[in-house]
Amino acid sequence: MTTALHSLQVQREDTILKILAEGEWIGADTVPADVAGWQQRGWIFGVEAEGQRYFARYQFDDRDQPLPVIREILAELGPATDPWTIAAWFHFPNGWIVEEGCTAPIAPKDALDRHVAVVDAARRFRGTFGA
Repeated sequence: MTTALHSLQVQREDTILKILAEGEWIGADTVPADVAGWQQRGWIFGVEAEGQRYFARYQFDDRDQPLPVIREILAELGPATDPWTIAAWFHFPNGWIVEEGCTAPIAPKDALDRHVAVVDAARRFRGTFGA
């Protein structure tokens, strides 16, 4: 493995660890039975770590049903071969989403109540390079 490739792999692993540590994740065994169907239909996304499937808590409402905005965001992001790219998009601050009266970007997961802004940010992201 080249030094550059190894460096990218280490950076990816560090990013995954950061996303897992800083987020609220629930295991496949603690989510509703419909979760596999929801994921297959593109209503939610899941990631795999240490042989287990996990789902970001922010995708669900207080009744453990998928938030409709997640489906719209996933549709705008388009098909992704790597669910960690999706997780990173939700987790890290996004320059297309800012607090009102402020210039600092916020993470899409923290702006899900701003429907138009997060869906537009997903639309803008599609087709760009994301890690």
